[in-house]
Amino acid sequence: MSIDEALERLRTPEPIAFIDIRSRHHYVANHPVFAVNAPIDSLETHCDTLFGSESATALVIGDDELLTTWASHLITQKTNLQPKVIRGGFSAWEAAGLPTWGGEYTPSKAFGEWVEQTGSMSHISPLEAMKSPVHDQFDVRPLEEFNRFTLPGSRHCPTGRLGALKTQQTHLRVHCAGRTRGIIAAQTLVDLHFPATIQCISGGTQGWEIAGGTRQFNHPTEQVDLITSSEENSRAQVLIKKYHLPIFTATEEVAWLNESRDFRLLTVCEDPLDTPSISPTTLIQSTDQYLGTHHIPVIVEGPHALDVSVTVLWLRRMGWDARIRETNATASQTTHEISAQQSAFVKIEDHCTVIDTRPSRSFSRSRVQNSSWVPRSLFRELLPTVTYVVICETDATKRQTAILLAWLGIEQATCISWQEVSPDLIDHSHIQHRTHPVDQPLFFPNRHHGNLEDAKGYLHWEHSLLPTLTQHGQIPWAPITQTPTQPQSHLTEFYQGVHR
Repeated sequence: MSIDEALERLRTPEPIAFIDIRSRHHYVANHPVFAVNAPIDSLETHCDTLFGSESATALVIGDDELLTTWASHLITQKTNLQPKVIRGGFSAWEAAGLPTWGGEYTPSKAFGEWVEQTGSMSHISPLEAMKSPVHDQFDVRPLEEFNRFTLPGSRHCPTGRLGALKTQQTHLRVHCAGRTRGIIAAQTLVDLHFPATIQCISGGTQGWEIAGGTRQFNHPTEQVDLITSSEENSRAQVLIKKYHLPIFTATEEVAWLNESRDFRLLTVCEDPLDTPSISPTTLIQSTDQYLGTHHIPVIVEGPHALDVSVTVLWLRRMGWDARIRETNATASQTTHEISAQQSAFVKIEDHCTVIDTRPSRSFSRSRVQNSSWVPRSLFRELLPTVTYVVICETDATKRQTAILLAWLGIEQATCISWQEVSPDLIDHSHIQHRTHPVDQPLFFPNRHHGNLEDAKGYLHWEHSLLPTLTQHGQIPWAPITQTPTQPQSHLTEFYQGVHR
C-alpha cells in the first residue's frame, strides 16, 4: 500500500489498526503519530495483548521490507486482521513529511495535557505542597510503583478507587510520578463531585525532586478507608447518569454474538484478580499497550462499579466507543496441556554459535553459557555460513523464528525453546549488556533515579505533545467539559486533518 493510500485509509471511520513493528528502542525514538508498537522481537505477545478476534485492516510499517512482510504474515496467523504493508516503511513516511513524534504511551500522555488545558481540576506546586501538607495525600499509581518510592505523607489509592474513599477532610491532594495519572485522578474526583478541595501536585515525584524535595522509599502500605459496595454503586451511578455512559445489556450481547459482531471485552480492577485483568490507572495512562484496533466497541466489566465506570468515562473521552457490561462475564475455562514428562533437553554441540532471542532483561538474568543476545530485529547480522542454535522464549516463538530464519536464508540454524535447555548449561549470574538493548527504550532513563536533568527533560517532553499535534493537524479530542454522545477515534480525527 502506498503512503497516499494509507493516509486515505486512516481518514476513513472503519475498523483499522496502525502498527509499527520496529524495535521498541527505535519506536520510542520516533514513530508515526498514534501508531501502536508491536515490535518484531516480541510480536506474538503484542498481538495477543493489542488485538482480540476483531476483523480490521492493519496498516503495518517497519524499516526492513522483508522483516515487515514476515511480520504481516505472522499478524495474519495470530489475529483476524488484514495486514497492508506501507511501501517504503518508516523512512518513506518521514521523507514525506508526515506526522511523527517520540516517546512512550504518547496518546495517553498527550491526552493528559489536553485534560489539564480543558478540564476543571486544580494544581498546586511542589513547593507550596511542601509548605502546607494535608492529611489526605494520595499516590494514584499501581501498588508496585508506590512501594518503590512515593512522596512523604502519601498513601496509596489508585485512580479507580479514589471515588470510593471515605474521608471527612476538606482538602485532598493526588499525584503520580509525573503528570498524566495525577491529572486524570484529580479530574476524576471533580467529575464525582467529591466533597473536598482537590489539587494535583504538579510534576508528581519528579517535580517534587526538581523543587528540592526528597522522595520516600520502600514506604509501608497503609490501608485507606473505603465506602461500602452499595455506596460505591451509588457513586458510580453519578458518573453513569452525568455522562450518559452506555450500558451493554445482556440482550445486546447475545444478539451481537449471534451476529458475530466484533467487540473487545476488557476486565478492569485496581486490585489483583485470579483471572486476567487490567488496572484502570494503567489502562488509561497507556491505552496504546492494550487497544490496537479503532472503530470497534470496547466492552468493560469488573468486580468494582467505580473501576468500570471510571474506565469507560475516560476511554470515551479519548475517543474509544467504550460501554459498561451489564453482567459480569463467566470466567472462561482455559485449559493448558501438561505433558506427563519433562520435554527432552536438546543437546547443544560445541561447534555451534548460540544466540538468544528472548527479552534482553531475561537474558541479563540467566542465559546459556557463552551465548549472545540477538533479537529478531537484528537477524540481518547473522551469517549464512555459521551454524546457529537459536534460543526462543516459547514453542510458539520457536516456530515463527524458524520461519523468519528460512526467509533470510539462514539455513544452518536450529531453534529451541528455553524450556528445552538443560539446567546444567544455564548461567544465572546477572550481567549488563555492553550496548543498550534495542528492545528497551532509552527515554530519559534516569528520571526516577535522581537525575534531575532527565526529570526536567521528561516533563518538558510532555508539555511538547499538544504543540506537536497542532503543528501537523488538529487536537483530536473534544474539550473535557463536553460529553461526546458518540466518541470519535483520535486516530481518524487526527489524520482527517493531515495532508501531504
